[in-house]
Amino acid sequence: MDKIINYYKRNKVTFILLAIMIVYFIFISVNGGTTKVEPLVKYGALYPPYILKYHQYYRFITAIFIHIGPVHILLNGYALYILGPQMERLMGPKRYLFFFLLSGLGGNMATFFFNFVSVSAGASGSLFGIFGALLYIIHRHRDLISPPARKSILQLLIVNLLFTLALPGISTTAHLGGLLIGYILSYRFIG
Repeated sequence: MDKIINYYKRNKVTFILLAIMIVYFIFISVNGGTTKVEPLVKYGALYPPYILKYHQYYRFITAIFIHIGPVHILLNGYALYILGPQMERLMGPKRYLFFFLLSGLGGNMATFFFNFVSVSAGASGSLFGIFGALLYIIHRHRDLISPPARKSILQLLIVNLLFTLALPGISTTAHLGGLLIGYILSYRFIG
């Protein structure tokens, strides 16, 4: 039991982020549903026309924590559970929190500028930011990741990029924006 408690204490930001996502998902589920546009927009999904017309800039952040349907939150929640603790330990809790939010913000801003009429939500921009950080580490600090782990990371990234490009309804701009911002931020957050 002590190992489990210590694991959660060492990775508290990851689990707080995960808890926010789950609680928000439940809240939206009981208040209209997570697959309907109206409740998604009402509770803060990214909808660029509202940002521009009504100055609802909070949507750049709230959209990170909203997920569209159970499969979306399961996939993103699992990815955060697997990838988040490694980044949190590497960066430290505060830097990791800012990194996560800034990567998500970058992905959402890419959607704002390049996919203006869409309604989008999810932590994918932040998660692709973590992939960007992993690419940065592979590029700049190869000794931190073993060759088999590097290969696995690259394969996982390629599979995710293929899904991003092939499946309808996925915000390509958020994924690619998060990946790029995550890589760039790593110069400051990882060094």
